[in-house]
Amino acid sequence: MRPTPLAVITALAVSTAIAAPAHARAPAPETTPPATVAPTATEPASETPTPASAPVVLGDDEVELRGGGFVRGRIIELLPNTRVVILLDGTGERREIPWDDVADVRRGGTPPTEPPARPAVTPEPSTPVLGRPRVHLSLLRDRPVTLYEVQGEIVASGYYSSMYGMNFRSVCAAPCDRPIDGTRAQEFFLATGEGAMWTASRKFTLADRQGDVTLEVRPGSKGLRIVGAVLLGIGIGCAIGGAILAIPKSTRIPGLALLGVGAVGLAGGIPTMIIGRTRWRYADREPTTE
Repeated sequence: MRPTPLAVITALAVSTAIAAPAHARAPAPETTPPATVAPTATEPASETPTPASAPVVLGDDEVELRGGGFVRGRIIELLPNTRVVILLDGTGERREIPWDDVADVRRGGTPPTEPPARPAVTPEPSTPVLGRPRVHLSLLRDRPVTLYEVQGEIVASGYYSSMYGMNFRSVCAAPCDRPIDGTRAQEFFLATGEGAMWTASRKFTLADRQGDVTLEVRPGSKGLRIVGAVLLGIGIGCAIGGAILAIPKSTRIPGLALLGVGAVGLAGGIPTMIIGRTRWRYADREPTTE
């Protein structure tokens, strides 16, 4: 059976109506976002250059040093008799300067001012103590002199000989100027150089002294003491030998000659030994001890 023209037209109309909504509901094509292009390794990121830091200017204060030179900057602390603290010009470094190193202080370009003087320290009055004087050694010659304290003495003797020894310690060197404790009635002596026993003075005590005591000291000479000891030994030996030889008539003339040599040795050795010894006296009275 062949379809009629009316049926064909009706079928076409139905299919068109169905296809039209389907075309309207079709989804819109997806849009791809543009790709981001990353910088390559050959394109370094630009950097903003940092300007160099300028020197730090803190102030125009100045501190002049006793050893020479000065320090400039800004004083942040000023303690008379103690210290000065300053920030250095150009670096900002903090520097502390002891007051003993400060000669002048200049604040803000003003003329230099003398640092305040340290207050004078008044020593407290002390009551003089008997046996504890303040000793001053006044030298009559330019030689080093030391005050020694005797700590002990030893004497040993036999049939034909004797031995003497002394233990001592140094107390102070000239001019001394310090209190010396002599309350135990111990003995002291003065000597020059390293050979204390060669130039030792006569011993003395300070048990009866108080207050300020000045000793005028004439330093001894080790060389003179050695020469005197040699002459004294020769004199004694020649005197003994000459006396023995002078007894027999056969050796009387050589014996008398040796006695003369011995007398010369004794006459030269004894004064030399005395002159080479350290001598002293109290400055406040006539000399009584050497």
